[in-house]
Amino acid sequence: MKDRSSYRRIEAAKKTMAIIRFLSEQRQPVPGVEVARAVSIPSGTAMCHLVTLEDDRMVRRVGEHWELGDGMAILWARRKSQIESGIDRMKTNLSDIGA
Repeated sequence: MKDRSSYRRIEAAKKTMAIIRFLSEQRQPVPGVEVARAVSIPSGTAMCHLVTLEDDRMVRRVGEHWELGDGMAILWARRKSQIESGIDRMKTNLSDIGA
């Protein structure tokens, strides 16, 4: 596998992550224009990102405003379960070796 520093970064993916990060910091739903301003992209581009994220429930539309969606919670719950399973396996392994 190539050194990860040799791969180019995809700007659209970086903007999508910036949108998710921005929404995660908001206490209430925010309008699309505010999302666009926060991540320094045109409103139309922000809306394209938002509706794409909405398709997988990563964000949710509330009237003309946006917030994180259930999809983010589902991903976190799966990751948390993986971490907990790993901890349980380690505990079992330690127990098996008498530690």
